[in-house]
Amino acid sequence: MPWCPKCGAEFRPGFTECNTCHIPLIDHKPDGTETIPAPDPAEERARRRDRRRQRALRVLQTLIVILLALAAVFLLQGNG
Repeated sequence: MPWCPKCGAEFRPGFTECNTCHIPLIDHKPDGTETIPAPDPAEERARRRDRRRQRALRVLQTLIVILLALAAVFLLQGNG
């Protein structure tokens, strides 16, 4: 089972990176002697930008659903 050397979380086989720490996983339970690689600043910026973009898209999708629901309510009220 893969393990995160930083937070100690255990992952299912197939995972290669900790979803919290964003560092490569190791193949054994961490015992405190593992070295943790320093994050690449360019990758961190790209990851933050992607998270912001995904958050903005979720907000936009939610607003579209709300607007469509309101439009449906007003159209149905007009026919009644």
